[in-house]
Amino acid sequence: MAEACCAARAAVPPTTGSRRRRLWELGSHAHCPVVGVCVPLERVRVLAKKLLVLQGDEDDYTLHCSLVTAAARRNAVAEALQKDLEQRFTLDVRSAAQAKCRDDLMAWWRARAVHGEAIAGALWATLTHARCDEWLEMRVLGQVHMLQHQLGAAQRVDLARHRDLVAEHQALARDYAEVQRRVTAWSAERTREQQAWEQERMQQRAQYIGLQTQLAQAQEQLQQLQAARPDLPEREALRERLAEQVERNQALQREVNRLVARAPVVAAAPRLELPAPLEEAEAVEAATLLNRVVLCVGGRGGSVPQYRQAVEGCGAQFLHHDGGSEHRPAQLEPQLAAADLVICQTGCISHDAYWRVKDHCKRHQKRCVFVDTPGRNAFERALAQAATSEGTAPVP
Repeated sequence: MAEACCAARAAVPPTTGSRRRRLWELGSHAHCPVVGVCVPLERVRVLAKKLLVLQGDEDDYTLHCSLVTAAARRNAVAEALQKDLEQRFTLDVRSAAQAKCRDDLMAWWRARAVHGEAIAGALWATLTHARCDEWLEMRVLGQVHMLQHQLGAAQRVDLARHRDLVAEHQALARDYAEVQRRVTAWSAERTREQQAWEQERMQQRAQYIGLQTQLAQAQEQLQQLQAARPDLPEREALRERLAEQVERNQALQREVNRLVARAPVVAAAPRLELPAPLEEAEAVEAATLLNRVVLCVGGRGGSVPQYRQAVEGCGAQFLHHDGGSEHRPAQLEPQLAAADLVICQTGCISHDAYWRVKDHCKRHQKRCVFVDTPGRNAFERALAQAATSEGTAPVP
């Protein structure tokens, strides 16, 4: 079979010259493949509308057949097709021009046809080549014919696959729509939750700002009160001390009541006879100083417990200020204000405290007894004097 083909090829005389064949010079069986493969359908419509006389109801097949018929001989339609094909496939024509014999041209065509690279340009460049004879033309057209069959089969396969893909796409689209619906609902729910959280956060922030404002106002009021009453801490301390003294006095009073209740039992015990004036003074003192507040300013530090015992023995509450040697002078004013009776020991007191005591008692008409000699006896006589009469003269 191969020997027969070689003999047939040897029987065909090779063509000479370099002139390329024109469209109307090709075999009649070549015009249909050339127009169908090398001229796109859109271009067929344009050329047919421009060069042919149409009725207006022609379909694509009719236009194709009209161009194929016109390409069989040289005319305006064939020349227009020739010019259009030459312009479209200039690069393919130049590439095929490198083939100098029929075998080289056959190898070039097969390489382009096998790789499927620009089959339309390769077909036009091969059929119009100067070395393309009738034998090569038949081989090329036969391969194009088979390629068209394969293309049709591939198109049918692609069409079936396309239908499958369309069905799959529709199913995926339905699934996507369902997922999109769920995502939209979830997003709307998250948006509502975010808005609720944001509203709650704003409310909490408003409450926080309100509390901060109240705290700032309270701190400002506290500062104003502290500025208006700088001695408030001392007053608070004195109030606590006074409460302690009251509690102690109440305990002592309960002890006194208990001792008085036991008095008939110890009536046989020898009774200490006191001078009549002193007994009368103590009776008056007990009646006068009961539940009163006595402030002792000055005096020796070691005698303070004796002063306290003497005052609390009269049923009064005892306060003490050292007269400026240890306590701050500012503490003297609150103690003077809380006292009902002031005993000022002038021998153990600073000048500032002395004038403070004297000025306060004079302004507030408060009883004040001045004692020159520190000691328990002088202190007790001052208590007796304060209980019997009003006055501010010092006791000798």
